[in-house]
Amino acid sequence: MAVPEDVPGEGLAFTEQEKQLIRLWSLSDLSAGRQLSGQIAYFATPAVFGLYGIAAGSLVILGVAFLCLLLLLAFGLVTTWRDQRNFALMQSICRKLVVTSTEK
Repeated sequence: MAVPEDVPGEGLAFTEQEKQLIRLWSLSDLSAGRQLSGQIAYFATPAVFGLYGIAAGSLVILGVAFLCLLLLLAFGLVTTWRDQRNFALMQSICRKLVVTSTEK
């Protein structure tokens, strides 16, 4: 991937991928409350299902709830792994911003 050179007086030269990531992150809601409510929504259902399995004394229901929790954990790991590709891109954006801020 060719890195465009910054032209003096023209601002920072971001690649198209960097511009797309900046737009995506600027539009996303990363508040702690929203993140927490999203996690609770995912994990509350199998937890309540598991509690029902314990109350009913059913190992099948408890096993299904445990399997659901494992699947959600696997989904979280895959999502985190996929987000790592944006990590290098965001590092390049931050490097450009740090260099620009130290030059002034």
